[in-house]
Amino acid sequence: MTINLHKTPAWLKAAACLLMLSLSMAGCKKNTMQAPNRVQDGSTIKFVLNDNFTFGVVYAALTSVNLQDSLAKPGPYTFLAPNNDAYALIHIAYPATTYSFAYISPAVMLNTMRYSILDGKIAFKNIPLTENKPYQTHTGGNIYVSKYLDGADTVTTVNGVRLTSTDNPASNGFIQVMPKVMNPEVYANAVAYLHNDTTLSLFAAVLQRSGLDKSLLQGTDVYTLLAPSNNAFQQSAKLGMNLGVSTLDSILMADPAKLAGLLKYHIIKGRYFDGDFFHFAKANPAGITTLNTGKVIIGGDPGGFHTITFLGNGNQGVPSVIAAPLSYNPVTNNVNIPCGNAVIHIIDRVLIP
Repeated sequence: MTINLHKTPAWLKAAACLLMLSLSMAGCKKNTMQAPNRVQDGSTIKFVLNDNFTFGVVYAALTSVNLQDSLAKPGPYTFLAPNNDAYALIHIAYPATTYSFAYISPAVMLNTMRYSILDGKIAFKNIPLTENKPYQTHTGGNIYVSKYLDGADTVTTVNGVRLTSTDNPASNGFIQVMPKVMNPEVYANAVAYLHNDTTLSLFAAVLQRSGLDKSLLQGTDVYTLLAPSNNAFQQSAKLGMNLGVSTLDSILMADPAKLAGLLKYHIIKGRYFDGDFFHFAKANPAGITTLNTGKVIIGGDPGGFHTITFLGNGNQGVPSVIAAPLSYNPVTNNVNIPCGNAVIHIIDRVLIP
C-alpha cells in the first residue's frame, strides 16, 4: 500500500460517529461479526478503508447508506476515496460551524457515495495523457479524468482535483485517494441543474430571457458556466454600471440581445474544472476567452480551497471570488459542479465585459 496513515483528528472521529448515530447505526465501532462458516476476504476495498485511519470519515459515510458491503464483493471496482483531510477542508473553511453529516439527507449521501464507485479495476497510472475523459460511475453520471505533464511531473486529476495517491491495491480493485470532496453529476445538462438550484434562480431567468437556454445549453456541446449567485445579481446595481439584472422584474424587461451579450461573458467553450483553469492560466496569464470573445483573468491559489478568482474587464478593483461562502449550507461545494454538458462554478460577482 502507498496510502499514508494519519491520526484521525478528534472532531473527525466525532463527525463520523455522529453520522452513524444520526442514521441509527451502531456508532463508529467495527463490525467483526461474520456469517457462520463463511470466510471473508480481509483485503477488499471495504476492509482497506475500514482499517485505515486516513479514511475514517468516508467509511462512516459508506456505512450510513449501507454501501460498505458492496465494496467487499468481487467487483472489481475503483473507489475514489476522499481522505479525512478532504473533510477537514470544509471544517476549516467554515470554522463557525461544526462539520457534520447530520445535515446531509440519506438520499444525497447515497448519491455522493455511489458517485465515487466505478466498475472495473481502472489503473490511473496507465491512462495516457488526456483531457477530461469521462468514466461512468454507479450513479450513471460521469467523473472526468485528466492527465497532463507539468514540467517533470505527470498530474492526474478527477473533476479538476489532483489525486493524492493513485492505484492503491485491494483484492477487488483500486483505491484512488482524493484530497477534496467532489460534487456528483446529477443532471444531463446545465439548464436542468440551473432550474433546480434555488440560489441561481436569477441566472436561470437571465438565461431564459436571453434565449440561450434553448439555443446553447441544451445541446451536446460542452461549456463551462461562471454563474453569479442571486446575491451577486442583487448586488450588481452597486458596481457602478446599470446592468439591469438586479431584480427579476428588471430582467424580464431587459433587452434579450443585451442579456445574451452579458451572459456569454460568463460562458466558456469546453469543460473547465478549477484545476483546468489553473493549468490554463499558467500558460495564458492574460486570461481565457469567453463566448463573447472577451477575456476573463484567472487568479487565486492553486493549492487552496475555494480560492480561484475571476476578474472581468469591467470589474477592475472589484473582487470576483468564486465559491465565496454566501448563504449556503457548510457542506455545499460551489466549485466544480458537473453536468452532462457543462461544468458550473458559482461566483459572487457579476462579471462585466
